[in-house]
Amino acid sequence: MNLGRKILVVGANGSGKTTFGKKLSKVLNIDHYELDNIFWKPDWQESKNDEFRAKVDEITQIDSWIIDGNYSRNQDLTIGRADSIVWLDVPYYKMLYRVTKRSLYRIITQKPLWHNNRESFGKLFSKDSIILFAMRTYGRKNTKYKRLVSGNEYPGKNWIRITNSRDEKKFWEEQSADIKSLRSF
Repeated sequence: MNLGRKILVVGANGSGKTTFGKKLSKVLNIDHYELDNIFWKPDWQESKNDEFRAKVDEITQIDSWIIDGNYSRNQDLTIGRADSIVWLDVPYYKMLYRVTKRSLYRIITQKPLWHNNRESFGKLFSKDSIILFAMRTYGRKNTKYKRLVSGNEYPGKNWIRITNSRDEKKFWEEQSADIKSLRSF
């Protein structure tokens, strides 16, 4: 399966986008960009739309990239310029479990995120809670990606939908086979 050189990884919060993107980056030797890292500034300050968009525009004009993240405000650039879009379509219960586990781990360990931001119990139980955000946006994201996969808004895109561990295992086996065949030339 030829993914091309411009790959976008999308999915709900907790679907594994960053982990998947980093692994794919190593396998294909293509630079990886995490949209959250570009968007968030120190002290949980958000980037202004024009600033964020300019950075995403610059990255998506490079010859090869792997980007993970959803950010609808830039999907004309990310989806529009991608050769392949990998949709990690995890079930709701798995998303909720992963987001909760990840947040609790980050709070307990005080593991820094983008630009030294850290999660806290105060933030976790606030209106800005990542868990509440993930719960509110899960259905909307899945509905949007189902529409995009089956529609003609972005024609000619290679959509890869991974819904379970079998799909993911098959994906990585295909990537390994493709790389081995390229090395034999």
